Amino acid sequence: MQIHGRGTAIIADTMPGESLDMIGPLGNPWNTASGDYDTAVLLIGGVGVASMPLLTAKLTASGTPVATYYGARTRTLFALDRLTGLQLSTDDGSEGYHGHNVQLLREHLQTKDMLKRPKIFACGPTPMMRAAKTLAAEFGIPCEVSLETEMACGIGICQGCPVPTDEATFAATGKRFRLVCMDGPSFEAGGIEL
Repeated sequence: MQIHGRGTAIIADTMPGESLDMIGPLGNPWNTASGDYDTAVLLIGGVGVASMPLLTAKLTASGTPVATYYGARTRTLFALDRLTGLQLSTDDGSEGYHGHNVQLLREHLQTKDMLKRPKIFACGPTPMMRAAKTLAAEFGIPCEVSLETEMACGIGICQGCPVPTDEATFAATGKRFRLVCMDGPSFEAGGIEL
């Protein structure tokens, strides 16, 4: 387990049988409705893996092919349980492709017919999701990102987790910002600024 702040420290220190008081799940889940894709491409960076086993289960139960591009700094940081169609990459070259998972996906998208009508589902560091958004726009494929951010209230009162919308979304909705806790955490990548 990687501890990245107060919340994960509390979870790590919890002993079996102890109770935690929490609110969840919050916001909106991944949009897996079919129609605009045939292959689900899960693009995972580091601890962005948290929601991916559940997404994998939902997609495979519906018969959707899954290709998982999972990147980490080193091989010891992978959490591979309940993931399928794995393409691993590491920054240090200790496992799989030596480099970033977005670059590996780019190479596979350039290989004709390797991924049939893909849709990207990305979760991980913001630079990785920004690169996924750019890649999806370049190849004209749908892309959804699940944002990771600190949330104070989790129900939209504090306005502490805003993400800027793109100009088209702002023009259509009049909303300059969306809240990760209420409108997300999953967003169509083209509708927000990363």
